[in-house]
Amino acid sequence: NPMPAVVGLMAGLVDGIDVASAGELKVALDAGAHPAEISFAGPGKQTVELRQAVAAGILINVESFREVTELAKISHETGGPARVAVRVNPDFELKSSGMKMGGGPKQFGVDAEQVPELLAEIGRAGLAFEGFHLFAGSQNLKPEAIVEAQCKSYGLALRLARSAPSPVRFL
Repeated sequence: NPMPAVVGLMAGLVDGIDVASAGELKVALDAGAHPAEISFAGPGKQTVELRQAVAAGILINVESFREVTELAKISHETGGPARVAVRVNPDFELKSSGMKMGGGPKQFGVDAEQVPELLAEIGRAGLAFEGFHLFAGSQNLKPEAIVEAQCKSYGLALRLARSAPSPVRFL
């Protein structure tokens, strides 16, 4: 939301703010959201945006091997590791969902089968791994489908955690 007053109000009511651009990051910070409670997702993050996110100390949801390379370089230049989570494109989808983000290759996140290799790269790069961002779909009011997706998400997170460079603190 581009309105600082709305973002400031929401920041006090929710347990986190998700941004998808440097402009949204600026609005969130200016509205008083705490950097520890902000995460940055989106497949098209530019180098300048990644630099701003690292400087602000927010959690960056990594969505490609390119971002790991960029963040390793930025972390080396700034002297501190970037905080990262991996945005996973799950190998399942939320059944009867109006908006699906899993169940096969999508533009958001890293396909689940590639995540162990990405986690190894994050470890080699010395980034501050914190966890996973999983999203299978939305616009669904069927409790059984939501429960099934949550159970599958938890199982996937447990499997992927075995390859993590450090303990999972964020899911």
